[in-house]
Amino acid sequence: MMLPVTPLIDEPALVIESDKKTLVIADTHVGIEYELLKKGINIPHQTEQVKASIERIIGMTDAKRLVLLGDVKHNIPTVSILETKTVPRFLDFSIPVDIVKGNHDGSIEALTSAPVHPYLTLDGIVLSHGHRNVPEMPFETLILGHSHPAIEITDELGNRTKEKCWIRGTFPDGRDIIIMPAFNPLITGITFNGNQDRIPGSLFRSHSVEELSMTAYLLDGTYLGHVADIT
Repeated sequence: MMLPVTPLIDEPALVIESDKKTLVIADTHVGIEYELLKKGINIPHQTEQVKASIERIIGMTDAKRLVLLGDVKHNIPTVSILETKTVPRFLDFSIPVDIVKGNHDGSIEALTSAPVHPYLTLDGIVLSHGHRNVPEMPFETLILGHSHPAIEITDELGNRTKEKCWIRGTFPDGRDIIIMPAFNPLITGITFNGNQDRIPGSLFRSHSVEELSMTAYLLDGTYLGHVADIT
């Protein structure tokens, strides 16, 4: 029997009710501020704020294990000098941490003693970052990060806004898909109800949003409908 998976209201995080309650968070992108600074955008350092938010959610949920679902850090393809200082401090959480390696996490093993995995499995659930092909194994639910899902919404006055969202879908054979929003507050995301060719991730190389019957939910739980129908 598959374990219960619960997205948290108003948080880009979910909980899996395993024998050790597991908090899952994707795409923290520690150090993204420095890439923005190179582009002339000066934003205060966010790492401590992101870490504090995760610790708050750990306390709120009484989670016993934390899974970081890839792109823990931001700099690619190597570890920057800054990351050698910030990432180890960031990863020092109050509960055990497992890292699912993302495409931004090159050489992250050198920065932490936490276990680093290509993917994780939990009783019918596969947790994978999303940049690699879906693991070939039996599963009921696939949980991904990487794509930074967002939805563009138009109000009655024609004003357009973009919001982080959860994406749920179903493979043609009935298995479930959950795509997590990016946890980093500086990342809104990629518009799923726009040009699908821009959506990153191995899943979208072989499947379309329509084929996977993808639906969108705002972080507050509001159901927006099928992605292909949202304008």
